[in-house]
Amino acid sequence: MRGFDFVAPSTVQGALKAARGKKTKFIAGGTNFLPDLRHIHDGGPELVIDLMRIKTLKGIAASKSGVRLGALATVTDLLEDKIIGREAPILQAMALKFAGPIIRNRATVAGNLIDGGPAADIVPPLLALKASVKLVSPKGRRTVALDKFLTGYRRTAIKPGELISEVSFPLPGKNHKWGYYKLARRNAMAITVVGAAVVLQMKGNVCEDAGISLGSVTPAPIRCYEAEEILKGNEITLEIAQQAAKACAAVASPIDDIRASAEYRKLMCETLPRRLICQAVGISLDPS
Repeated sequence: MRGFDFVAPSTVQGALKAARGKKTKFIAGGTNFLPDLRHIHDGGPELVIDLMRIKTLKGIAASKSGVRLGALATVTDLLEDKIIGREAPILQAMALKFAGPIIRNRATVAGNLIDGGPAADIVPPLLALKASVKLVSPKGRRTVALDKFLTGYRRTAIKPGELISEVSFPLPGKNHKWGYYKLARRNAMAITVVGAAVVLQMKGNVCEDAGISLGSVTPAPIRCYEAEEILKGNEITLEIAQQAAKACAAVASPIDDIRASAEYRKLMCETLPRRLICQAVGISLDPS
């Protein structure tokens, strides 16, 4: 690995200015970047820009339109923040399963998204919440839906010179139900075998809107659109939940690796969503 310059600006404009005309890597917690350095032999960044001193990229806030997560909000922030506990507890359930305390204190929302990995734990709950990513560059600002931001294996829609300023999602509502599960080989410090997230906006027994997502079973985490449509407008029964679960499995394309076989992952792509949907609305999985 060749050497690189390093700067730590205190403003977004300072970071964007420093990046002009150079092959740049923005970092925050560095929990992905530092391990990746071992595998960079040539063609690495000329300049690494540490964003952690930029206060405007931090914090969590809520308004009538939704919840805003600053790009530098850490996993520990998600775990401890009262707004998240009230409006999106699914993110706290995810945070409890995310690595260990030391990594949670450093890993950021934007860092987990920008890495683009299939096992990025923050992504499935945010997909189920129908989150959007706000990007800033010298040319201006733009917003991209998270499901469009992830374009493939460790690839995103971010352009050279852009950085993530925040991630936001609409308020799920007081009557929303949710479920999250991270299937892994152990309870902590483990890469996800299959991740599943469900967010249901209910009116009585009828599902008015749904967000369902899977992680670690495609090149990037995905929303399961057909499964969402099966639930929307219907009273959720075990039969409807099973139809939605089959639709989830149909869009999964898992691989064999050292953690699990593709066959097992495919089975879990049906089992986990069915379980989460049923648990969320209080349906017994035992048809008898």
